[in-house]
Amino acid sequence: MEKKYLKQIRNLLIVLSVFFVVAALKLTGSVSVKIVLSIFLFFMVFPIATTLEKAGLPSFLATLISALMILVVLALGLWFVFYTVDILVKTLPNYYSRLYDLDSLIVSLATRWVEVPENFSIFDSLSIDWLGGVLMPALRSLSSSAISIVGDVFVTFLLTVFLLIERNTLIAKIIQISKPDKQTKVASVLDRIVKQVSKYLGLKTLISAATGVLFYVTAVIAKLDFALIWGVLAFVLNFIPTFGSIIISVLVIFMSLLQYAPDWTPVLIASIGSVGTQMILGNIIDPRLQGNNMNLSPFIILVSLSIFGYIWGVVGMFLAVPLLSILEIIFANMESSKGIAILLSSGSSFKKRYKASKGDKDGSGEPSLFSDVFMPGDDPYLKDK
Repeated sequence: MEKKYLKQIRNLLIVLSVFFVVAALKLTGSVSVKIVLSIFLFFMVFPIATTLEKAGLPSFLATLISALMILVVLALGLWFVFYTVDILVKTLPNYYSRLYDLDSLIVSLATRWVEVPENFSIFDSLSIDWLGGVLMPALRSLSSSAISIVGDVFVTFLLTVFLLIERNTLIAKIIQISKPDKQTKVASVLDRIVKQVSKYLGLKTLISAATGVLFYVTAVIAKLDFALIWGVLAFVLNFIPTFGSIIISVLVIFMSLLQYAPDWTPVLIASIGSVGTQMILGNIIDPRLQGNNMNLSPFIILVSLSIFGYIWGVVGMFLAVPLLSILEIIFANMESSKGIAILLSSGSSFKKRYKASKGDKDGSGEPSLFSDVFMPGDDPYLKDK
Protein backbone atom coordinates (compact mmCIF):
# COMPACT_ATOMS: atom_id res chain seq x y z
CA MET A 1 0.00 0.00 0.00
CA GLU A 2 2.87 2.30 0.87
CA LYS A 3 4.48 1.61 -2.52
CA LYS A 4 1.25 2.56 -4.23
CA TYR A 5 1.17 5.97 -2.52
CA LEU A 6 4.86 6.54 -3.29
CA LYS A 7 4.20 5.81 -6.97
CA GLN A 8 1.26 8.24 -7.03
CA ILE A 9 3.38 10.93 -5.36
CA ARG A 10 6.16 10.33 -7.89
CA ASN A 11 3.74 10.64 -10.82
CA LEU A 12 2.31 13.85 -9.35
CA LEU A 13 5.82 15.28 -8.97
CA ILE A 14 6.59 14.40 -12.60
CA VAL A 15 3.48 16.25 -13.80
CA LEU A 16 4.29 19.27 -11.63
CA SER A 17 7.87 19.22 -12.90
CA VAL A 18 6.66 19.32 -16.50
CA PHE A 19 4.50 22.37 -15.79
CA PHE A 20 7.38 24.02 -13.92
CA VAL A 21 9.80 23.43 -16.81
CA VAL A 22 7.32 24.80 -19.38
CA ALA A 23 6.69 27.88 -17.23
CA ALA A 24 10.43 28.42 -16.69
CA LEU A 25 11.19 28.12 -20.42
CA LYS A 26 8.36 30.54 -21.19
CA LEU A 27 9.59 33.11 -18.65
CA THR A 28 13.21 32.82 -19.80
CA GLY A 29 12.32 32.53 -23.48
CA SER A 30 14.55 35.39 -24.65
CA VAL A 31 17.58 33.55 -23.26
CA SER A 32 16.64 29.86 -23.45
CA VAL A 33 15.65 30.00 -27.12
CA LYS A 34 19.14 31.23 -28.08
CA ILE A 35 20.76 28.39 -26.14
CA VAL A 36 18.50 25.71 -27.64
CA LEU A 37 18.85 27.16 -31.16
CA SER A 38 22.64 27.18 -30.84
CA ILE A 39 22.56 23.51 -29.79
CA PHE A 40 20.65 22.57 -32.93
CA LEU A 41 22.91 24.63 -35.16
CA PHE A 42 25.73 22.68 -33.51
CA PHE A 43 23.98 19.41 -34.39
CA MET A 44 23.73 20.53 -38.02
CA VAL A 45 27.44 21.29 -38.46
CA PHE A 46 28.88 18.71 -36.05
CA PRO A 47 28.97 15.93 -38.72
CA ILE A 48 30.65 18.37 -41.14
CA ALA A 49 33.35 19.30 -38.62
CA THR A 50 33.91 15.63 -37.78
CA THR A 51 34.16 14.68 -41.47
CA LEU A 52 36.68 17.47 -42.10
CA GLU A 53 38.80 16.25 -39.18
CA LYS A 54 38.70 12.67 -40.44
CA ALA A 55 39.81 13.98 -43.85
CA GLY A 56 43.01 15.22 -42.21
CA LEU A 57 42.26 18.88 -41.51
CA PRO A 58 43.46 20.30 -38.17
CA SER A 59 40.76 20.69 -35.53
CA PHE A 60 40.92 24.51 -35.52
CA LEU A 61 40.54 24.65 -39.32
CA ALA A 62 37.56 22.27 -39.27
CA THR A 63 36.00 24.46 -36.58
CA LEU A 64 36.68 27.63 -38.56
CA ILE A 65 35.10 26.25 -41.75
CA SER A 66 32.04 25.03 -39.83
CA ALA A 67 31.70 28.39 -38.05
CA LEU A 68 31.92 30.26 -41.37
CA MET A 69 29.17 28.06 -42.80
CA ILE A 70 26.92 28.95 -39.85
CA LEU A 71 27.79 32.64 -40.23
CA VAL A 72 26.87 32.60 -43.93
CA VAL A 73 23.54 30.89 -43.23
CA LEU A 74 22.63 33.33 -40.45
CA ALA A 75 23.71 36.34 -42.54
CA LEU A 76 21.59 35.17 -45.47
CA GLY A 77 18.67 34.64 -43.10
CA LEU A 78 18.97 38.20 -41.76
CA TRP A 79 19.28 39.61 -45.27
CA PHE A 80 16.14 37.74 -46.37
CA VAL A 81 14.09 38.97 -43.41
CA PHE A 82 14.90 42.64 -43.99
CA TYR A 83 14.68 42.26 -47.78
CA THR A 84 11.17 40.82 -47.42
CA VAL A 85 10.09 43.51 -44.96
CA ASP A 86 11.37 46.24 -47.30
CA ILE A 87 9.46 44.82 -50.28
CA LEU A 88 6.25 44.39 -48.27
CA VAL A 89 6.38 47.95 -46.94
CA LYS A 90 6.73 49.28 -50.50
CA THR A 91 4.14 47.06 -52.21
CA LEU A 92 1.46 46.33 -49.61
CA PRO A 93 -0.64 49.44 -50.39
CA ASN A 94 -0.93 48.35 -54.06
CA TYR A 95 -1.86 44.80 -53.13
CA TYR A 96 -4.36 46.07 -50.58
CA SER A 97 -6.40 47.60 -53.43
CA ARG A 98 -6.22 44.28 -55.29
CA LEU A 99 -7.56 42.63 -52.17
CA TYR A 100 -10.80 44.57 -52.58
CA ASP A 101 -10.96 43.54 -56.25
CA LEU A 102 -10.70 39.92 -55.14
CA ASP A 103 -13.35 40.62 -52.50
CA SER A 104 -15.73 41.91 -55.19
CA LEU A 105 -15.05 38.87 -57.38
CA ILE A 106 -15.79 36.45 -54.52
CA VAL A 107 -19.03 38.29 -53.67
CA SER A 108 -20.15 38.30 -57.33
CA LEU A 109 -19.51 34.56 -57.59
CA ALA A 110 -21.37 33.96 -54.32
CA THR A 111 -24.47 35.78 -55.62
CA ARG A 112 -25.01 32.93 -58.07
CA TRP A 113 -25.90 30.57 -55.22
CA VAL A 114 -26.88 32.75 -52.26
CA GLU A 115 -28.57 36.11 -51.77
CA VAL A 116 -26.02 38.80 -50.89
CA PRO A 117 -26.89 42.37 -49.81
CA GLU A 118 -26.08 45.11 -52.31
CA ASN A 119 -22.57 46.62 -52.02
CA PHE A 120 -21.62 43.95 -49.51
CA SER A 121 -17.87 43.56 -48.78
CA ILE A 122 -16.36 40.66 -46.85
CA PHE A 123 -13.38 42.68 -45.62
CA ASP A 124 -15.42 45.75 -44.65
CA SER A 125 -17.77 43.52 -42.66
CA LEU A 126 -14.83 42.43 -40.48
CA SER A 127 -14.34 46.03 -39.29
CA ILE A 128 -10.55 45.62 -39.10
CA ASP A 129 -8.03 48.05 -40.59
CA TRP A 130 -5.69 45.35 -41.90
CA LEU A 131 -3.30 47.74 -43.66
CA GLY A 132 -2.99 50.72 -41.32
CA GLY A 133 -3.89 48.99 -38.09
CA VAL A 134 -2.26 45.55 -38.38
CA LEU A 135 0.17 44.89 -41.26
CA MET A 136 2.09 48.17 -41.61
CA PRO A 137 2.63 48.69 -37.83
CA ALA A 138 3.88 45.09 -37.55
CA LEU A 139 6.37 45.58 -40.39
CA ARG A 140 7.57 48.92 -38.99
CA SER A 141 8.01 47.32 -35.58
CA LEU A 142 10.11 44.56 -37.14
CA SER A 143 12.25 47.11 -38.97
CA SER A 144 12.78 49.21 -35.85
CA SER A 145 13.95 46.16 -33.90
CA ALA A 146 16.67 45.37 -36.44
CA ILE A 147 19.51 46.01 -33.96
CA SER A 148 17.90 43.67 -31.42
CA ILE A 149 17.44 40.93 -34.03
CA VAL A 150 21.05 41.22 -35.21
CA GLY A 151 22.20 41.07 -31.59
CA ASP A 152 20.19 37.90 -30.91
CA VAL A 153 21.59 36.23 -34.03
CA PHE A 154 25.13 37.21 -33.06
CA VAL A 155 24.73 35.75 -29.54
CA THR A 156 23.33 32.51 -31.03
CA PHE A 157 26.29 32.36 -33.42
CA LEU A 158 28.80 32.83 -30.59
CA LEU A 159 27.17 30.09 -28.50
CA THR A 160 27.32 27.72 -31.46
CA VAL A 161 30.98 28.52 -32.15
CA PHE A 162 31.97 27.81 -28.55
CA LEU A 163 30.08 24.52 -28.67
CA LEU A 164 32.06 23.63 -31.79
CA ILE A 165 35.33 24.54 -30.08
CA GLU A 166 34.47 22.26 -27.16
CA ARG A 167 32.99 19.46 -29.27
CA ASN A 168 35.88 17.07 -28.58
CA THR A 169 35.66 17.53 -24.81
CA LEU A 170 31.97 18.29 -24.24
CA ILE A 171 30.66 14.73 -24.59
CA ALA A 172 33.65 13.37 -22.65
CA LYS A 173 32.85 15.71 -19.74
CA ILE A 174 29.19 14.67 -19.71
CA ILE A 175 30.19 11.01 -19.64
CA GLN A 176 32.78 11.62 -16.92
CA ILE A 177 30.30 13.21 -14.49
CA SER A 178 27.94 10.20 -14.71
CA LYS A 179 28.26 7.17 -12.46
CA PRO A 180 31.05 4.73 -13.47
CA ASP A 181 28.62 1.86 -14.10
CA LYS A 182 26.43 4.15 -16.25
CA GLN A 183 29.13 5.72 -18.42
CA THR A 184 28.85 3.21 -21.27
CA LYS A 185 25.09 3.69 -21.44
CA VAL A 186 25.39 7.48 -21.27
CA ALA A 187 27.92 7.41 -24.12
CA SER A 188 25.53 5.26 -26.18
CA VAL A 189 22.60 7.61 -25.53
CA LEU A 190 24.63 10.71 -26.46
CA ASP A 191 25.84 9.00 -29.62
CA ARG A 192 22.26 8.15 -30.62
CA ILE A 193 21.08 11.70 -29.93
CA VAL A 194 23.81 13.30 -32.05
CA LYS A 195 23.43 10.83 -34.92
CA GLN A 196 19.62 10.82 -34.96
CA VAL A 197 19.13 14.58 -34.69
CA SER A 198 21.96 15.32 -37.16
CA LYS A 199 20.49 12.85 -39.64
CA TYR A 200 17.01 14.35 -39.26
CA LEU A 201 18.25 17.92 -39.72
CA GLY A 202 20.45 16.93 -42.68
CA LEU A 203 17.67 15.11 -44.53
CA LYS A 204 15.14 17.79 -43.66
CA THR A 205 17.47 20.47 -45.03
CA LEU A 206 17.85 18.49 -48.26
CA ILE A 207 14.09 17.99 -48.68
CA SER A 208 13.40 21.62 -47.74
CA ALA A 209 15.92 22.85 -50.30
CA ALA A 210 14.24 20.77 -53.02
CA THR A 211 10.85 22.10 -51.90
CA GLY A 212 12.11 25.68 -52.07
CA VAL A 213 13.53 25.22 -55.57
CA LEU A 214 10.28 23.67 -56.86
CA PHE A 215 8.17 26.44 -55.31
CA TYR A 216 10.47 29.03 -56.91
CA VAL A 217 10.13 27.31 -60.30
CA THR A 218 6.34 27.14 -59.85
CA ALA A 219 6.21 30.87 -59.04
CA VAL A 220 8.36 31.70 -62.09
CA ILE A 221 6.20 29.58 -64.44
CA ALA A 222 3.01 31.12 -63.02
CA LYS A 223 4.70 34.56 -63.22
CA LEU A 224 3.96 35.34 -59.59
CA ASP A 225 5.52 38.39 -58.01
CA PHE A 226 8.31 37.78 -55.47
CA ALA A 227 9.22 34.30 -56.74
CA LEU A 228 12.42 34.29 -54.66
CA ILE A 229 10.48 35.04 -51.47
CA TRP A 230 8.08 32.14 -52.08
CA GLY A 231 11.00 29.77 -52.70
CA VAL A 232 12.85 30.78 -49.54
CA LEU A 233 9.65 30.71 -47.45
CA ALA A 234 8.91 27.21 -48.73
CA PHE A 235 12.41 26.12 -47.68
CA VAL A 236 12.06 27.62 -44.20
CA LEU A 237 8.45 26.62 -43.47
CA ASN A 238 9.06 23.04 -44.58
CA PHE A 239 10.95 22.56 -41.29
CA ILE A 240 7.61 22.94 -39.47
CA PRO A 241 5.82 19.57 -39.82
CA THR A 242 2.31 19.63 -41.31
CA PHE A 243 1.55 23.30 -40.64
CA GLY A 244 4.49 24.66 -42.61
CA SER A 245 3.50 22.99 -45.88
CA ILE A 246 -0.12 24.08 -45.44
CA ILE A 247 0.84 27.70 -44.72
CA ILE A 248 3.15 28.12 -47.74
CA SER A 249 0.73 26.38 -50.12
CA VAL A 250 -2.15 28.60 -48.98
CA LEU A 251 0.04 31.72 -49.29
CA VAL A 252 1.14 30.89 -52.85
CA ILE A 253 -2.39 30.05 -54.01
CA PHE A 254 -3.76 33.19 -52.34
CA MET A 255 -1.06 35.29 -54.02
CA SER A 256 -1.98 33.84 -57.42
CA LEU A 257 -5.64 34.70 -56.79
CA LEU A 258 -4.73 38.19 -55.65
CA GLN A 259 -2.55 38.81 -58.67
CA TYR A 260 -4.49 37.14 -61.50
CA ALA A 261 -8.12 36.34 -60.61
CA PRO A 262 -10.35 35.97 -62.63
CA ASP A 263 -7.60 34.70 -64.99
CA TRP A 264 -7.60 31.12 -63.69
CA THR A 265 -4.67 29.65 -65.68
CA PRO A 266 -1.88 31.08 -63.44
CA VAL A 267 -3.96 30.19 -60.37
CA LEU A 268 -4.24 26.60 -61.60
CA ILE A 269 -0.48 26.41 -62.29
CA ALA A 270 0.36 27.77 -58.82
CA SER A 271 -2.14 25.41 -57.15
CA ILE A 272 -0.96 22.28 -58.95
CA GLY A 273 2.72 23.17 -58.50
CA SER A 274 2.51 23.94 -54.78
CA VAL A 275 0.15 21.12 -53.77
CA GLY A 276 1.90 18.62 -56.07
CA THR A 277 5.31 19.50 -54.62
CA GLN A 278 4.08 18.97 -51.07
CA MET A 279 2.36 15.70 -51.99
CA ILE A 280 5.40 14.21 -53.73
CA LEU A 281 8.19 15.50 -51.48
CA GLY A 282 6.27 15.69 -48.21
CA ASN A 283 4.18 12.50 -48.41
CA ILE A 284 6.32 10.19 -50.56
CA ILE A 285 10.01 11.11 -50.75
CA ASP A 286 10.48 12.58 -47.25
CA PRO A 287 8.98 9.55 -45.41
CA ARG A 288 11.06 7.16 -47.55
CA LEU A 289 14.29 9.03 -46.80
CA GLN A 290 13.55 9.50 -43.12
CA GLY A 291 12.17 5.97 -42.75
CA ASN A 292 11.61 5.25 -39.06
CA ASN A 293 14.44 7.57 -38.12
CA MET A 294 12.51 9.82 -35.74
CA ASN A 295 10.04 7.13 -34.58
CA LEU A 296 7.55 9.72 -33.30
CA SER A 297 3.77 9.66 -33.08
CA PRO A 298 2.18 12.17 -35.54
CA PHE A 299 -0.31 13.20 -32.84
CA ILE A 300 2.48 13.83 -30.33
CA ILE A 301 4.33 15.87 -32.98
CA LEU A 302 1.30 18.15 -33.38
CA VAL A 303 1.01 18.50 -29.60
CA SER A 304 4.71 19.37 -29.34
CA LEU A 305 4.32 21.97 -32.10
CA SER A 306 1.61 23.64 -30.03
CA ILE A 307 3.59 23.50 -26.78
CA PHE A 308 6.95 24.66 -28.14
CA GLY A 309 5.17 27.22 -30.34
CA TYR A 310 3.59 28.62 -27.17
CA ILE A 311 6.96 28.72 -25.39
CA TRP A 312 9.21 30.13 -28.13
CA GLY A 313 6.88 31.20 -30.92
CA VAL A 314 7.75 30.30 -34.52
CA VAL A 315 11.30 29.27 -33.55
CA GLY A 316 9.83 26.76 -31.11
CA MET A 317 7.85 25.14 -33.92
CA PHE A 318 11.08 24.63 -35.86
CA LEU A 319 12.73 23.01 -32.84
CA ALA A 320 9.76 20.89 -31.74
CA VAL A 321 10.52 17.65 -33.61
CA PRO A 322 14.29 17.46 -32.82
CA LEU A 323 13.58 18.29 -29.16
CA LEU A 324 10.89 15.62 -29.00
CA SER A 325 13.31 13.10 -30.53
CA ILE A 326 15.93 13.88 -27.87
CA LEU A 327 13.38 13.48 -25.08
CA GLU A 328 12.24 10.14 -26.53
CA ILE A 329 15.81 8.77 -26.61
CA ILE A 330 16.46 9.88 -23.03
CA PHE A 331 13.16 8.44 -21.74
CA ALA A 332 13.79 5.14 -23.54
CA ASN A 333 17.05 4.63 -21.71
CA MET A 334 15.59 5.16 -18.22
CA GLU A 335 13.58 2.31 -16.72
CA SER A 336 11.25 4.65 -14.84
CA SER A 337 10.29 6.58 -17.99
CA LYS A 338 10.41 3.92 -20.71
CA GLY A 339 6.60 3.92 -20.82
CA ILE A 340 6.65 7.60 -21.81
CA ALA A 341 9.06 6.78 -24.66
CA ILE A 342 6.63 4.11 -25.91
CA LEU A 343 3.78 6.64 -25.90
CA LEU A 344 5.94 9.16 -27.80
CA SER A 345 7.00 6.59 -30.41
CA SER A 346 5.18 5.90 -33.68
CA GLY A 347 4.35 2.36 -32.53
CA SER A 348 4.92 0.87 -35.98
CA SER A 349 6.36 -2.36 -34.58
CA PHE A 350 3.31 -2.80 -32.34
CA LYS A 351 1.08 -2.66 -35.40
CA LYS A 352 3.25 -5.17 -37.30
CA ARG A 353 3.28 -7.65 -34.46
CA TYR A 354 -0.43 -7.16 -33.88
CA LYS A 355 -1.14 -8.14 -37.49
CA ALA A 356 1.35 -10.99 -37.33
CA SER A 357 -0.07 -12.42 -34.12
CA LYS A 358 -2.01 -15.67 -34.46
CA GLY A 359 -4.15 -15.26 -31.37
CA ASP A 360 -7.90 -15.29 -31.78
CA LYS A 361 -9.26 -13.72 -28.65
CA ASP A 362 -12.68 -12.62 -29.79
CA GLY A 363 -13.75 -15.56 -32.02
CA SER A 364 -13.69 -13.52 -35.23
CA GLY A 365 -10.53 -15.07 -36.67
CA GLU A 366 -8.59 -11.93 -35.87
CA PRO A 367 -6.70 -11.07 -32.68
CA SER A 368 -8.64 -8.77 -30.41
CA LEU A 369 -7.46 -5.21 -29.93
CA PHE A 370 -6.08 -5.84 -26.46
CA SER A 371 -4.68 -9.32 -27.07
CA ASP A 372 -1.29 -10.05 -25.55
CA VAL A 373 0.86 -10.07 -28.70
CA PHE A 374 4.25 -9.43 -27.08
CA MET A 375 6.52 -12.20 -25.97
CA PRO A 376 7.67 -12.16 -22.34
CA GLY A 377 10.79 -10.07 -21.97
CA ASP A 378 10.24 -8.42 -25.35
CA ASP A 379 11.06 -4.72 -25.28
CA PRO A 380 8.58 -3.17 -27.77
CA TYR A 381 10.25 0.22 -27.76
CA LEU A 382 13.69 -1.12 -28.68
CA LYS A 383 12.12 -3.17 -31.48
CA ASP A 384 10.96 0.12 -32.98
CA LYS A 385 14.54 1.25 -33.24
